[in-house]
Amino acid sequence: MKETFEFTDKIKKNLFYMMGIGLLGMILVFFAYPHNQHGRFWSNILACTYYFTGIGLFGMFAVSAGQIAYGSWQTLEKRIFLSLSAFARIGGFMLALILILGVLGVHNLYEHVNHIIHSPVNPETTTKIIYFAPAFWIGRVLVYASLWAGASIVLNNFFARTDQTDPKVYKRSKLLCAAFIVIFAVSESAISWDMLMSLDTGWYSTLFGWYNFASYGCAAWAMTILLVLFLKSQGYLERVNENHIHDLGKLLFGFSIFWSYLWFDQFMLQWFANIPEETSFWVERFGTGYFKFTIFLALAINFAFPLLVLIKRGAKRNFKLIGFGAALLILGHYVDFFNYTFVESGWEKSVVAAKKKEALEATENAPLFAKLEKGEKMEAKMEGKTAEKSEMKAEGKSEKAEGAKGEKAEAEEAEVPESNLSGIGIGELMIFTGFLGVFLFMFFNNLAKRPIIPENDPYLKENERLEVVYS
Repeated sequence: MKETFEFTDKIKKNLFYMMGIGLLGMILVFFAYPHNQHGRFWSNILACTYYFTGIGLFGMFAVSAGQIAYGSWQTLEKRIFLSLSAFARIGGFMLALILILGVLGVHNLYEHVNHIIHSPVNPETTTKIIYFAPAFWIGRVLVYASLWAGASIVLNNFFARTDQTDPKVYKRSKLLCAAFIVIFAVSESAISWDMLMSLDTGWYSTLFGWYNFASYGCAAWAMTILLVLFLKSQGYLERVNENHIHDLGKLLFGFSIFWSYLWFDQFMLQWFANIPEETSFWVERFGTGYFKFTIFLALAINFAFPLLVLIKRGAKRNFKLIGFGAALLILGHYVDFFNYTFVESGWEKSVVAAKKKEALEATENAPLFAKLEKGEKMEAKMEGKTAEKSEMKAEGKSEKAEGAKGEKAEAEEAEVPESNLSGIGIGELMIFTGFLGVFLFMFFNNLAKRPIIPENDPYLKENERLEVVYS
């Protein structure tokens, strides 16, 4: 029976290949899509960094929640959850670096925020100017990153001591886990506002933090299932059986339904309220064929598949089927974050502004000032046309021809074709593969530092006797 994971050269070599593929993908996307200050490249970096950091944070949350609740179900997988957190040691600082580069103007992912920061003070933007003050904005992200890195190191080192027989060590772990739950509850919501919701400062959702938690929570359960199955195939975790995998499958299914509820709740409430600053977010996505496809693709993978397949008891006890489902859901939730991250940087900014304005004017419940502004502009336009006609009559035919050419040029300029440069192509898949390689390298490196099974954990024997029974 193998007790300590051996991080072999073969596994390292395969992971380095994955990282190399990711590096090539970055080069491909950077040079193939130079538009909007290489917006597609930076969107890839942001989406993958945020996604895998979230999975790492959720690993610490799973251990902490089980520890506080006196749970025994996760004892055999505890070291797996803790090792997931290894990526969070660098992920938070990578997010802070992306933010710093955005504030400095290296990329334009946070162009909306820069407009607010440099806009004149008025009642509508005063609080946003304070919240997005560069020093405060970057500073709090660096605080989150430091807390996550510290929590990952402390929790991994502390739980290594639970292999000892001293019961006081186990009791102290509950206080440590309770402290992390508080840190996690605040920081995971705040980072979703600071890094993703701020991509479009005109849109907001009061349950966006919960939604992010559910999305990368599903991915974390799926990643755990895949890693447990891989370790079993390598001769480790022999005491893990179909009952333990069944338990993980139930958690994966439950979080999938939780995610689906939050997705529908967020969309339905904003659609029903029909407030322009909320609906503009959905207009941009449903108004584009590609993003309409990826939205329904995410729903099909993350909701329909678990509901139709993983709901079955046999599916959660079939290693091949649950493994396939876990891999599919990891990809599905990446698509979910793609839908939130890529639109703003992929669209030409003039087109985005025009569509938002069009959505405002077309909404039945649009503010009165917007309708008045539209009416004033229409009157001005009509007056301009009347004056132009009278002037053209007074002038010669050559001037008429010249005016007609000018009008044609203005019309062509006004009818700018929609330019959406975002998409999940070979470059995105390569970059995702590279980030996955880094994530797995850090996971296996951390796992190899101590025995996989906490032999002296007081709940180990209970977990070994786990049996999922339906009456």
